[in-house]
Amino acid sequence: MSHKVAVNEIELKFIELFRVALSVPKHEERLAAIRYVRHEVIASRLHEINKKPGPDWVHDENNRELVAWVAATAGEREEAIYEFSRVCQAYDVRFERPLNVAEQVGKMICLSIHDGKFEGVQTPGGILYQVSKQGREHGISGARDKDVVRKAWRDYRGVVHLGMALDYCEERSTPPEDVFRVAENYRRMLSLTCPKGAKKPYVEAERQVCFSYESDIYGPRLLNRGLPLTVKD
Repeated sequence: MSHKVAVNEIELKFIELFRVALSVPKHEERLAAIRYVRHEVIASRLHEINKKPGPDWVHDENNRELVAWVAATAGEREEAIYEFSRVCQAYDVRFERPLNVAEQVGKMICLSIHDGKFEGVQTPGGILYQVSKQGREHGISGARDKDVVRKAWRDYRGVVHLGMALDYCEERSTPPEDVFRVAENYRRMLSLTCPKGAKKPYVEAERQVCFSYESDIYGPRLLNRGLPLTVKD
C-alpha cells in the first residue's frame, strides 16, 4: 500500500516545494519534510492574511480559536521552517541531481511501457544503461555512470511520478490540479506494470508516495480561510 498525501487548494500553489521535500532519500525524513512544507504554507497564508484584510483579523471573535492555535504552534512552525530551509540547501547541493536522474529513468520506463517494449531496468542494454548512455552523450553530470544512475533510481523510484507530472503539465500548460491526475497515472503505470518476463512491477506500491487533490479546505473559514487547526501528516 502506498503512502497517501492529500494536498488542498492552498497547498497546491506550493507543489514545487513538495517535490523538494521528496528529494530527501530516506522515507521517514521525506515524510517529515512534507510536514515542514505544510508549515511553510501556513506561514505564507498568515503573511497574506496580515496584508489583506490586515492584522485586525486577530481581534475578530470568530477567529478566537485560530488565534490561540497560531500562538500555540508558533514554536513548532518556526522550527519546521528552519528544518525545511536545511532540506532546501541539501536539495540544491546534493539531492536535485539524483532526483532529476531518477525522474528521467521513470520517463524512459513509461515510454517503454507505452511503446509495448516493457524493457528491463537493470538488464544489459536496459533503462539504466540507456539513461547513463544519454548522460555520457550529453555530458550530464550525475547521469554518466550506470552505478550512479542505479543508486538514484533505488533512492527515488517511489516518488518520481510527481516530478514527471510537473514536467508534463508545464510543457502543456495544463491546470495546476491536473498534476495529481497525471502523477497518479504515472504512479499506477510504474506499480502495476512488470518488465517483460518479470513478475515484480517496476516500482513496488509500498515504496510510493501517492498525492491526491482535495478541493475542500479544512479548518475555519471567513477571514482565516485556508488555515487548518492542525498539520496533517
